[in-house]
Amino acid sequence: MLKNWLSFLFLDKEIKEDVSFLKKTDAFKMFTIWQLKKITTILYKRTYSKNEFVYKKGEPAKMVCLLKSGKIELFDGKNKFIVETNKIFGERSLLCANDFYLKDARATEKSEVYIIHKEDLENIMEKDTSIGFKIVKSLLEKIYDKA
Repeated sequence: MLKNWLSFLFLDKEIKEDVSFLKKTDAFKMFTIWQLKKITTILYKRTYSKNEFVYKKGEPAKMVCLLKSGKIELFDGKNKFIVETNKIFGERSLLCANDFYLKDARATEKSEVYIIHKEDLENIMEKDTSIGFKIVKSLLEKIYDKA
């Protein structure tokens, strides 16, 4: 544990901010500092304007997203869901090959979203099985929490 925190002190400011954010999310809270540092290498940040779509229903599911700030609305044609800050969405892309999004994801106000492309995450999961195990565990917890 001490080794983790000492290594955290020597990360550059931007990586430290990204690691701190990821550590607050349910999806990555059980990861070590070094595992999170690996994840930051494939993390893309994007700011969405009000009413801009992150993705649309029916598009190929190629990314998973984490909401850092703002509000994202998920809409399946009947029901609306609001994504909370620090929560993951679009994770279905990790569960099924050649899948499509089942909901629209739209910013209802200016929103900062961290994006991880499915292919990049799968590559890290293949190289570091402990990361792969934790991601699968996190996804299963989310699925069973909904049940």
